[in-house]
Amino acid sequence: MEGANQNDPGNIQAGGHDTGLEIRRGLKFQSLAGLIVAGILALAVDTVAAYSSLFGSLAAFIPAVIFAAIVAPKFGNDSAAFLRAAVLGEATKLLLIALICTAVFLWVDPLSPAWFFAGMIAVIMAGYSGLFFRK
Repeated sequence: MEGANQNDPGNIQAGGHDTGLEIRRGLKFQSLAGLIVAGILALAVDTVAAYSSLFGSLAAFIPAVIFAAIVAPKFGNDSAAFLRAAVLGEATKLLLIALICTAVFLWVDPLSPAWFFAGMIAVIMAGYSGLFFRK
């Protein structure tokens, strides 16, 4: 982008791509996937399957947002700072996933574990699919 502020994380060019836009696109795909799966399950299966899937989606989506918030500002020329942020972000993401899964399995009853993990997998895969829709 000509004239863009190169210090703004939303405008950083990485390999000719707007990194901030790609992060937002991936997170948008993830949130939509979680909502679509839960909506379909609410109509086709039952409410337990729908909210189980939604909790699974949130168990993957919330840590992804936190990871993006930690790592995105560190894109740039300082690879050491980026690596530190990536390690911290990944550790934080894994801890949050474990905490959310533990909380859901302890406090949500009834819960459908199969639909919980289906929602989680749908959100994770949607994040990867966002990589295929680059300009």
